[in-house]
Amino acid sequence: MRVNLASIELANGAFSYSHAVTHSPHDNQHQMYLLSCYEIYYLISGSVVYQVENQTYTLSPGDLLIINNKEIHRPYFTSDTSYERILIFFTPEFCSHYNRDSSPILQYFERKKPGSFNLLPGKLVEQEQLARYFTEIEEHHRSGQPMSSLEIELTFIRLLIQLNRIIGSHLHTFAFEGDYDAKIELIIAYLNDNLHRPLTLQDIESNFFISRYHFSHLFKRITGYSFKQYMIHKRIAKAAELLKLSVPPSEVCRRTGFEDYSNFYKAFKKITGVSPANYS
Repeated sequence: MRVNLASIELANGAFSYSHAVTHSPHDNQHQMYLLSCYEIYYLISGSVVYQVENQTYTLSPGDLLIINNKEIHRPYFTSDTSYERILIFFTPEFCSHYNRDSSPILQYFERKKPGSFNLLPGKLVEQEQLARYFTEIEEHHRSGQPMSSLEIELTFIRLLIQLNRIIGSHLHTFAFEGDYDAKIELIIAYLNDNLHRPLTLQDIESNFFISRYHFSHLFKRITGYSFKQYMIHKRIAKAAELLKLSVPPSEVCRRTGFEDYSNFYKAFKKITGVSPANYS
């Protein structure tokens, strides 16, 4: 059972904040996520393993994750103890007017490789007092003051600025904090560079000299997804990116490696909830 402790939405959904507790969580309650928004995830309690691309993070209360809109991710639970977390979802546009040419406010969300620079460990989060921003956001929300929405927005921007400062000064410690396999990382980079092609396990076997059976097992163990699941979700992420640039759906289908428009349409609607023509 899920209980919402705080739920906030600003700018027609461009920013949303959720503080929730789930009693007796289980894996079937959570699916793979691939969102058009960026995400900040803060674990308060629970036994959670979080999968982001090819990285597996065994989380402790107080840990914080940053996830961009190109990273496939989902939580898994190692016990049924109560699971409390804070989630912030936001679009790049929500922050765009705070950008500066010399220091883009989302630089560490946008420029990082998928599956890297995700985890800020609880010790660092506590040291930098990041949880106070969540407390402030909820206090502004409860106040009901006329300017509370602006107060929430500004508190969130202060959080982003602080994250930039922390990550910028600790880059050497964030590279690979989860389970890591060098060959899988190379293959994932190859897959992301070739989404426009109809890739198969035979291609992986030929290009990386790895048995397709061994690869399938290793890929599933490290990423949590089958090769087919991963490719569909990454292609849909690329499709969403192209559609936002006003590329026609038929051209998007061609440029994202789908065999035909029917398969593209079904996959896109299943994952995003809307048809390609209605995505914005």
